[in-house]
Amino acid sequence: MKNDLKHVGANIRTARKRKNLTLEVLSGLCDVSESFLGMVERGSSSISIETLIAICEALDVTADSLIMKGREVNARPSDKLDTLCTMLKNATDDDLDFYMNFVKLCRGSGRF
Repeated sequence: MKNDLKHVGANIRTARKRKNLTLEVLSGLCDVSESFLGMVERGSSSISIETLIAICEALDVTADSLIMKGREVNARPSDKLDTLCTMLKNATDDDLDFYMNFVKLCRGSGRF
């Protein structure tokens, strides 16, 4: 359990630094004390689901990227999804046929 807390804390610290946020700023965004957040990042304290959600929202990362071992801390896919949805909304019928055939081809090849 202690190693899991250290892992989660290290991932939170990595995500916070990527966003160029200080402990003070992130703690304010998440409505927790700076000292508590420091303990979380060091792996010496656990967090509630509510705090995890607040941290994910403030850092714009997924919960699994903070919790699961072997996963890189990534931004939520919403930006990619938004971009893809915009592309699809603006696509012609021919474009949509091409995209659908491409996805089917990739799925059949085992890429998806």
